[in-house]
Amino acid sequence: MKKFDVERLKAVCYSLAKATSATVRLYRGEECLYYYSVYHLQPDPALPFLPRLLSPEQTAGVFTTPVGQYYGYLALGDATRLIVGPSRIAQGEPPELEELLFRLGIGREQRTAYVRSLRCMPALGIERVGWLVSFLALTLEGRELAPGELRIEVLPEGEFPAGRAVREDEPDNIDTTELLKQGYHYELLLRSYVEQGRPDRLLEVFSAPPNFMQGHLSDDTIRQLKDIDICAAAIASRAAIAGGLNSLAAFALSDRYIQTAELTQDAEALRKLQNDIFLGFAREVAQIKGRLGPDGQAGGVYAACAEYVSQNIYGPIRVRDVADVLGYTRSYLSCRFKEEAGITLTQYILQEKIAGAQHMLRFTDRSLTDIAQLFSFSSQSHFQSVFKRLTGQTPMEYRRTPQEHRSFS
Repeated sequence: MKKFDVERLKAVCYSLAKATSATVRLYRGEECLYYYSVYHLQPDPALPFLPRLLSPEQTAGVFTTPVGQYYGYLALGDATRLIVGPSRIAQGEPPELEELLFRLGIGREQRTAYVRSLRCMPALGIERVGWLVSFLALTLEGRELAPGELRIEVLPEGEFPAGRAVREDEPDNIDTTELLKQGYHYELLLRSYVEQGRPDRLLEVFSAPPNFMQGHLSDDTIRQLKDIDICAAAIASRAAIAGGLNSLAAFALSDRYIQTAELTQDAEALRKLQNDIFLGFAREVAQIKGRLGPDGQAGGVYAACAEYVSQNIYGPIRVRDVADVLGYTRSYLSCRFKEEAGITLTQYILQEKIAGAQHMLRFTDRSLTDIAQLFSFSSQSHFQSVFKRLTGQTPMEYRRTPQEHRSFS
């Protein structure tokens, strides 16, 4: 059985995610070895469909969900499985979307942002996903898939009790109206990251943006780009104000960006300025929220640790592992994180895991044992102990008591 270098496979997955804007994972059995999403989808939208995607009887194929998304999967030679997807959700608000969000434990306060990210997924048709799986088999295993080996599941049955897949394959050439809609959802995503003060996430999105179209403002290319930058300054400033930035400071920064746009005559520089505007406002909000280091640089220790915890929330997270990944000593990382966040990194990790568990308790019927295992607590009793210490309630008391999601901040 062919052995694969896991680190090399992770590098392939990362490049694949950047190239396609899709979410990519590696599984060995039921253990997730790697998960990466440009749009930071947590929880992973594939969770309700893992039994199908990890089925040992199926080695390669394309799976269609009840909301009309596509996943591609490929079983590699050493029991490792690569899963890519989903594609963008179908237009409108299919009734199955509500069921998907429920199964994922997405609360009302998370819904808008989560669906916004789903709408920014790549518009890959079923045929393209199939070719992508075939390409991966050829690249990673050096073999062509045999006729009939690529399994195409167009109409999954029994995934949701009342589910139905009613989406036809997306055409390769998406019409202008659809591209403009995609641009609108992309704008909402950028606004949300500015409001949250997440320049790190903006950089990820800018490295692999979705296919979209912006409105036509002028027949002159330079004037068109300037007008887009002016719109970006207006949008980003209002998002920053919503994130806590003083309105006078926001308008002053917006004016500076607009003046820069008007003085710039280079098309490439104007395109770059659009990204810089969103990043600049996000950094201002991040400074207010304490997500940058004391030196004011983007991507401080807090932001880097928060990113790592977000990407690995379902696995065991140890401080020394975070330190190794980020290139710090354990003592330096611990001290710097507490300076920036006001709590220890261990406390932060537990708070994030318990916050995820609260959503599961509130919006799913999963057992305490399942939730404890999902978030990698050593035992159900350990999970219950940590939960009560942080929330003041036992998990079952929390599940039974009507209340809003508790914030740890």
